[in-house]
Amino acid sequence: MATYLAFTAHRDDEINVAGTLIRLLADGHRAVVACITNGSRGGLADRPEEERKQIARSEFDAACEVIGCESRWLDINEQDFPKPDTQQEARERIFRILCEVDPDCLILHPGPPLGQFDYHEHHWIASSLPYAESYSASNPNYARPLGLKEMHGIPVVYHMCPIGTPIVPNRYVDISAQLERKLEAAACYRSQLAFLEKQHKAHFVELHRAQSVVFGSYCGADAAEGFCTSPAWNRLVAEGTLPE
Repeated sequence: MATYLAFTAHRDDEINVAGTLIRLLADGHRAVVACITNGSRGGLADRPEEERKQIARSEFDAACEVIGCESRWLDINEQDFPKPDTQQEARERIFRILCEVDPDCLILHPGPPLGQFDYHEHHWIASSLPYAESYSASNPNYARPLGLKEMHGIPVVYHMCPIGTPIVPNRYVDISAQLERKLEAAACYRSQLAFLEKQHKAHFVELHRAQSVVFGSYCGADAAEGFCTSPAWNRLVAEGTLPE
């Protein structure tokens, strides 16, 4: 069985692929979600930063429990993530998680290999850093001086197709049977629901339902999640990597 590792910029981004993760776990695969930022600027303007971060972590843990996946928390402040020094710190943490988890497949935000980006700068960075580090983490000359075991190889990459973007998937996963559990995981983000509705006029849970139904209509399913395969050398997809 295979190991799937999804890197997300924010807690709640994993909901874009929650149905697929639930399917993979049911099929006996291993699934891990690594959230890079810590919610330091995520809504709750009337709460202190440390409390916002604690709430973000607890909601992320609750969502991962509903999904059934393992979780990793990189604890990078959102306001610092675009800064070069902080990106280097994030790189080091990403590298260690890659070596520890040793994935067969990475699930990332849209990014440079696609020539497409979605609406958030954090997503672009959260795509490019794991993509780059997953080459180094498979090289023993990078891993062993840090006391780490290198990954067994360079992982295949799928890019998630998140809500609110015009990116057209080239691969779909039928999540008809997993949709309600996916939405249950989305509802764990109680602190985000009111913030997103006020800030973006976005009804988080219902947006995910609608997106899943639309993607399902593209592939003859009641609900689906969409992905783009990475076109880069050594990232091409073998048949059967994601469930049909």
